[in-house]
Amino acid sequence: MRLFCLFIISLTICSSGIAQDSLVLKTGQRIPYTRLSILDDRVEIKHEETKEFHEYPCAEVYGYSEGMKERTYFIKPNPEEDGRGNYLILKRALIGNLSLFEGTGNNQSLYMEKEGRIEKVFGVTESKSQRMERLEILKSFVSDDEESMAYISSSGFKYKWREILTVATYYNSRNYDEKVPDGNDVMGWVYLYRTQFQKTKDRIVIEMYGEDHDLYLEDYIILPMPIDYASKLSLRDSEIRSTHIMSGELEEQYFEVIYDSKSNTFRFDKKTGTELQYEFYKIRDKVGKKITHD
Repeated sequence: MRLFCLFIISLTICSSGIAQDSLVLKTGQRIPYTRLSILDDRVEIKHEETKEFHEYPCAEVYGYSEGMKERTYFIKPNPEEDGRGNYLILKRALIGNLSLFEGTGNNQSLYMEKEGRIEKVFGVTESKSQRMERLEILKSFVSDDEESMAYISSSGFKYKWREILTVATYYNSRNYDEKVPDGNDVMGWVYLYRTQFQKTKDRIVIEMYGEDHDLYLEDYIILPMPIDYASKLSLRDSEIRSTHIMSGELEEQYFEVIYDSKSNTFRFDKKTGTELQYEFYKIRDKVGKKITHD
């Protein structure tokens, strides 16, 4: 594992770690840019290094990340061309057998995706009758899950944004289908680390796709995960066991693994900005020096 980490470090974070804006293609290629425009069915960028302009069909693009702003966006085909063009710029809100995406800008809508099918399931400004039509679409997505159907068919169910998120979350917890990554998957990098200020001092073993990864205090590991679907992580030490479902993203993700005494489980605390400077990068540099001297 340590050699694996060193190899990845040399490819991804040997530089100062300054985030940059990147266009992500479905081939897995990441292209740094300084300017980006989306024009109907194509994306135009100004390459950060060459300063040249390039165009890519939206059908060939996953999305793009704004590194300094720590934002990522997916480009998806518009299921209903309502004046917004052939493609939508969306933020992913949930990943699993059911994935949810939020509209951006003036598009205050919620979209659901399952097995390549994407549909609009909620619009903030829509009428009651329109929402009832969306409810039927939602039912078609969860019709294979009795508990979800019973919940949304009950008299007390209110068709709201938060309720749809709840339905999708519990649907995913009951319906996880493991898919083993292959060479065609586009991967994202997930960094997991632990500080010295932990209530449990034992090593944590993190299992993913049948392989164990050891995580010690003031240490970190890097896990490549597919962007397009969820992966399951199982965490254990001498006693505690937890599971988490997550995926790779268009840019690197950083999480501190923390023991939660109330639930007696491990949780992932996502880190951005200055927290990374004081926690992860400090641990990364310390580990790097130790490996070099070894």
